[in-house]
Amino acid sequence: MILRIPVYIFLFLISLHILPAQCPPLEPIVGPPQYCVSGSNIYIVPNSAPANLVWTASIVPPPPMPPLGGVVTFQGPPTGETVALNWHGNPVPGTMIHLCATPTTPCYDPTPVCMDILPPPYLYPVPSFLTVCSGDEVVFEWQGPPDQHYTWSAQPNGMAIGAPQQGSGDLIFIAQNPTNMTIWGSGHITPALGGCTGVGLAWGIYVNPKPSMNQPDNITVCGGSPVSVTFSSATPTTTFSWTNDNPAIGLPPSGTGNINYVSPKVPGPQTATITVTPQYTNGITCPGDPVTFQITLTGSSVDDPPDITVCPGTPVSVAFSGNAASYSWANSNTTIGLAASGSGDIAFNADGSPLQQTAIVTVTPQPCPFVSQNFSITVLPEARVNQPDNVTVCGGQPAPVSVFLSGSSGTTFNWTNSNTAIGLPAAGSGNIIFPVPNVSATQTATITITPVRGACTGEPVTFQITVERCCATEAGSLDTATIGVCGPKMVAVKHLGNQNLEPNDTIRYILYTNPANPLGSVIQYSDSLFFPFLPDTMHFDSVYYAAVIAGNHLPNDSIDAADPCLSLVRGPKIVWWKKPSIAVNSPPDAVCRDGCVEVLFELEGQPPFEFTWQVSQGTQVLMARQVTTSEKQLVVLVCPQDFDVPPVPNGGLLGFMVSNFGDKVCWCGE
Repeated sequence: MILRIPVYIFLFLISLHILPAQCPPLEPIVGPPQYCVSGSNIYIVPNSAPANLVWTASIVPPPPMPPLGGVVTFQGPPTGETVALNWHGNPVPGTMIHLCATPTTPCYDPTPVCMDILPPPYLYPVPSFLTVCSGDEVVFEWQGPPDQHYTWSAQPNGMAIGAPQQGSGDLIFIAQNPTNMTIWGSGHITPALGGCTGVGLAWGIYVNPKPSMNQPDNITVCGGSPVSVTFSSATPTTTFSWTNDNPAIGLPPSGTGNINYVSPKVPGPQTATITVTPQYTNGITCPGDPVTFQITLTGSSVDDPPDITVCPGTPVSVAFSGNAASYSWANSNTTIGLAASGSGDIAFNADGSPLQQTAIVTVTPQPCPFVSQNFSITVLPEARVNQPDNVTVCGGQPAPVSVFLSGSSGTTFNWTNSNTAIGLPAAGSGNIIFPVPNVSATQTATITITPVRGACTGEPVTFQITVERCCATEAGSLDTATIGVCGPKMVAVKHLGNQNLEPNDTIRYILYTNPANPLGSVIQYSDSLFFPFLPDTMHFDSVYYAAVIAGNHLPNDSIDAADPCLSLVRGPKIVWWKKPSIAVNSPPDAVCRDGCVEVLFELEGQPPFEFTWQVSQGTQVLMARQVTTSEKQLVVLVCPQDFDVPPVPNGGLLGFMVSNFGDKVCWCGE
């Protein structure tokens, strides 16, 4: 089946799909590829007048803080076939000018045509404004994108600070400032790449003056004086720093500003070299040439001596100190023992008087006597004691010893006693009064009296107190011949009966062991002349001593050993020996039947030994032998042929015995 459409309908449909005529495409933008500050920066899209172009320009990537990083604008309206660009500011590295033209006529493809344009030559950010000191080297090292070059120029004020009028490359010169204030110099720097001139910058420099200062005078002062040095300069607002090579003058090693201080008192001349440097500060600190001067300290000054208070007779010594070469002095009161005037240190013995004396001494240093010092010497009142007489008394007398002391007014009398056996304590004060004890022997004490008045001690004096033994008690005498005692027995000593006893006295006899301390080593105490020597309380081969004592009778029937009139008379030395012994350890029992036998004797005692041994039958002695030996074991041989044995019925027994035995000191008989 064929569909037939009316003609008018067909024509209508055709009319709905009629396309408009297409405009030719836009040509690329024509213009310089880099913006030049000194050139023509006109950009055109050829044959684009019908397109009614609208232009846009931007910096890509966008600078962080416009106008820092550059700003691009149009000269006139940004429409039409041609536009001209303007540039402001300094570019940021890596940015471009992005220029686009967009057609607005409907027949044109609305897609814009664009062009990237290099920003103008420029300088990387560098400090272009400096502050320097006169005489410093100024260096501007210009930097920018690769292959750029730089030209610079100086304003008249820039040339006044030492910059050349013009040049290229880095700007280097020595800053100058002939004035006494900060001056300003400036100029301009222009970057270029090929024939394209870029964004220029101004440079500027503040040049501080080099300060100077007036030469200070050298100073010489006496140590202890104030020192003042004021520094000055023709350059306003100049400050000063200084160093000191000798802190012994009392000034620190370094400091600033003027010098004002009080010098120390030095022991000898001290000289310091002070080096002062002037400084001018405006943004930076600029030093000038240093200058030097000297501060010298000389004597004299004297340290203030302390006041002195002394007792009469005391050595007084005052050594003056300071930095003087010498010292002179004057004394207001010569009664203290010091002359009215003199020089050098003071040394004297203070004179005493009943009243206190004070002198004012004025000391003046030399050769700079500008400071004198006063001090006082006070001598306290003297302490004096009158000399007492020596005293001799009988021990135990009823009346006490009394010594009354006298001397200067207000004086206390302290005393010491060298021998307390007289009954007086070892020390005390005031008058001496004490009861006299009985003494076993005459006792003499030296008494030293020291007068004291306030804080002062006077010259001591001495005297003696003697207490004599005036006792009538006498124990009498013992026979002093040495006594030897063998074995346990009672030993008698002989008293000569010449004792003398007072009414309360009694007499006793003692046996002791230590001759250096009889009463401290008593082992027997007896009212008779007999002493038992027994092994249970005494020791053989020991020496003992006997003595007789007489003194006050105590209720326990003994004698008071503390009685000062106790009388002890030494008697004999008594030696106690152990009796010697002999033992027959192998007596013969068959001498006649079996021939000779050996007999062993064991002996104890002090060699040599002596004894007799014999053989007997009944009452008849058949043989006897006397033996002397120093051996404590002895063997003798007994044989039948040494004696005749009378015939006895049934063979009679023989007797063996020892008699007359003794050792070196004791004889024991059988």
